[in-house]
Amino acid sequence: MRLKYKVAIITGSGSGIGKAAALMFAREGAKVIVADIDEAAAKKTVEEIKIQGGESTFFQVDVTKELQVKQMIDVTEERFGRLDVLFNNAGMQNIGSILEVKEEDWNKVFDVNVKSVFFCSRHAVPLMIRNGGGSIINVSSVAGVVGVPKLAAYCAAKGAVALLTKNMALDLASHKIRVNCLVPGTTLTPLIQDLLKTDDTEEKRRARLAKYPIGRYGNPEDIAAAALFLASDEASFITGSSLVVDGGMTAM
Repeated sequence: MRLKYKVAIITGSGSGIGKAAALMFAREGAKVIVADIDEAAAKKTVEEIKIQGGESTFFQVDVTKELQVKQMIDVTEERFGRLDVLFNNAGMQNIGSILEVKEEDWNKVFDVNVKSVFFCSRHAVPLMIRNGGGSIINVSSVAGVVGVPKLAAYCAAKGAVALLTKNMALDLASHKIRVNCLVPGTTLTPLIQDLLKTDDTEEKRRARLAKYPIGRYGNPEDIAAAALFLASDEASFITGSSLVVDGGMTAM
């Protein structure tokens, strides 16, 4: 088992990539804290982990609220005594150019995608240091690498995550904490599936899919498998990196 005896927090793990990662990490031996603002969804993920024989607990948290994040870390230490992996997966998207996006929406996109990484990491790191190290995995996006029309706030936020990852990797390397980020392409989460429904003609659907040389969109399990690798000791010499998991989209 690749994560045996390790304790992992996964934010936004009530659905999508986070849920797939929670199930996968648990199968590989990790004790998983399922963290999500949606209590019902988080509890369902925990139930599925327990059905497959894993150990898990949920914590309802708004990752944009620092006090709630601190409480999550405190509970993790009280229950498990350690933290080895933090997967900062929680995120959101907003449609609009800089001429269209409202200030409150811009702020929320940055709060959920960037400030949450700041809050979760700053409170998780002291616990990791006491344990002798750990792995932090952040989630950027192809939209943080290349421009995507009508995603001004999201592109800016995910670009910020990618560079924050490099900064954290440098600052935390001496503490034996590795920090990397994932760069997913279009992944068939519930949120993205709803977005794809706006491609209401066959021409639009073909045009979007044509951006992916591999011929398909990603599944949550594709991204979860990459996160598992970065969480494991197999990635012990990798820090400050962006692992692109996009079916070749950014190679074009």
